[in-house]
Amino acid sequence: MKIIKLSIIFLFLFGCGYTPIYQSKQSINFKLAKINYEGDTKINKEIQKKIEYFKNNESNNIYDLNLLSTKQNKILTKNEKGDASSFRLRVDVDIVLSSIDGNKIITKNFNIEETYNSMENKFDLSQYRTNLEKSILSQIVQEITIFLSLIEE
Repeated sequence: MKIIKLSIIFLFLFGCGYTPIYQSKQSINFKLAKINYEGDTKINKEIQKKIEYFKNNESNNIYDLNLLSTKQNKILTKNEKGDASSFRLRVDVDIVLSSIDGNKIITKNFNIEETYNSMENKFDLSQYRTNLEKSILSQIVQEITIFLSLIEE
C-alpha cells in the first residue's frame, strides 16, 4: 500500500510537466539588443536586474526595448489639522518593444496603485512606504517578465 501511495506522489510531482519560466530557455524566441531606461532610477535598476536574462538569449528575433517608469505619491485626504491622513502610491512602467528591422512594434503599460493611511510615527510611515514600493515594484517586474516571456515571432 505504501508503494502505491509513494508512486502516486512521485507521479504527481514529477509528471506534471511544470517548468519555471526563468529556466525554460526554449520558450523564449527573441533577444533584446538594446535596453533604454527613462524615469525613476530605482524602478529602472530593479527591472534591469530581472530582464538581463532576455539580453543573453540566442535568437534571430532581435528587439530594442524602451522603458519609461514613473512613481507618484499623492495625498488623498487631510485631517482637520491639515496633516495628510491617506496617500496613494502609483507606479507606472511603459514598454515599447521594437524589432531591429522596424517591422514590429509592441507597446504595453504596467501600473499598480495602492492606497495607504498615515501613521503617527513618521519613521514607521517611511518604512511602510518603502516596503509598499518594493512590493509594487516586485509585482510589476513579475508582470513584465511574464509579458516578455510570452512574446511570439
